[in-house]
This record gives sequence, C-alpha cells and structure tokens, in this order.
Amino acid sequence: MIEELHAEIDRWRSDYIHLGRELGKIINEQQDIILKLQNKNRRLKRENWNLKKTKGRKK
Repeated sequence: MIEELHAEIDRWRSDYIHLGRELGKIINEQQDIILKLQNKNRRLKRENWNLKKTKGRKK
C-alpha cells in the first residue's frame, strides 16, 4: 500500500515538474514580448516628442 502511494506521488511529481517547465517557457516568451513592446513604446514616445518639438520650430 505504501509503495503504491509512493509510486503515485512520484507520477504526480513528474507531471508537475513537466508542467512547471512548460509554464516557465511560456512565461519567458511572454516576458520577451513585453520587453519588445516596452522598447517600441519608448521609441515611439521619443519620436512623438521629437516631432512635437520640431513642429513648433517650423512655424
């Protein structure tokens, strides 16, 4: 009985370890996307600011 319980615990543990690794990969991919979008947003804000400043000088 105890050995069966240990075997079942080992199966569950291996399943959860596998699931944790998969979720870790997904989280890393999502973080990469977030960082890319943050950089793009920062660049666009700077570009917008520069356009506003040069627009004022042209008048």
